[in-house]
Amino acid sequence: MSTQPIPEVAPEATIVALRGVRGDRRFGDCSLWMMWPSIILLILVIGVPFVLATYISFLDLDQFTLRSWVAAPWIGLDNYVLAFTSGSVVGASTLTSLGVSVSFSLVTTALVTPIGILAALTVNTPYRGRTFVRSLYLIPYVLPMFATALVWRMMFLNKTGLIDKFLSITHLGNGGTYWLLGPNSFWALVVADVWSSWAFVYIMVLAGLQTISPDVYDAAEVDGANAWQKLVRIVLPHLRSILGLALLLSTLNHFNNFTLPYVMFGAPPPAQADVLPLNIYVSSFQLFDFGLGASMSLMTLIIMLIPGILYVRTLRLGEVVTS
Repeated sequence: MSTQPIPEVAPEATIVALRGVRGDRRFGDCSLWMMWPSIILLILVIGVPFVLATYISFLDLDQFTLRSWVAAPWIGLDNYVLAFTSGSVVGASTLTSLGVSVSFSLVTTALVTPIGILAALTVNTPYRGRTFVRSLYLIPYVLPMFATALVWRMMFLNKTGLIDKFLSITHLGNGGTYWLLGPNSFWALVVADVWSSWAFVYIMVLAGLQTISPDVYDAAEVDGANAWQKLVRIVLPHLRSILGLALLLSTLNHFNNFTLPYVMFGAPPPAQADVLPLNIYVSSFQLFDFGLGASMSLMTLIIMLIPGILYVRTLRLGEVVTS
């Protein structure tokens, strides 16, 4: 039985190896320290304003007590009770604005979802001019929201706007409809937001469609599946997670939309278009009731966290089931 001699390791090599391990450990510790500038920036930008808003929401802070806001009267939960029970002089209550925001976000998301899916399906397969069509689809999304709101405001003007003129020519409706006042203001806001935001769902769905292998479609054709069966049995199940994220982000974006209603209707807006972000702006910076505005902002944050938490829990449950 032959034995192999054990190679001797030079002391210098051992020392170099130990120094390399210690250097890697020191580098790992330094990499953690390099995260502190970002953490400090997040604390200054997000953490400090959140703490201040929470504190202000318990104060009777207005234009008269703003100079010495630290010594403003402490009123506890009165701002939260006032926000839900009664509105301001020119604005609706938080409960009313919450209903408008929820309805607006759900209706808009329900309309942009099929439009985005259909648009993504039209440019999924290669054909002549597909690049131009893809670029054309992105125009509503890349335009600034301020410019989009101005254009739609002019289009919805009474009698002189393009919408009323079109309705008069085609005899589809009254040519003197008030779109920026009264109950029609809600639908004017929905139409403008659908036009400006459907491309977001289109981008998300198109990214998911590009990950489906062409072999799956070929196998479905061999089995005799038609276009509808491919959509229901292949495309939509594959896009379930991506489409869920797109619906969540789209709903939250519509719910928190401030620029579009502010530019279209001004402040204060009609009651039918008095979304929660615009109501907070009116309460805080037009009526100078900063305590009420802070309480409404915190309630908005809590409401927006609920669907996000539910979505994350759904993802975790899906990972547990698949594993």
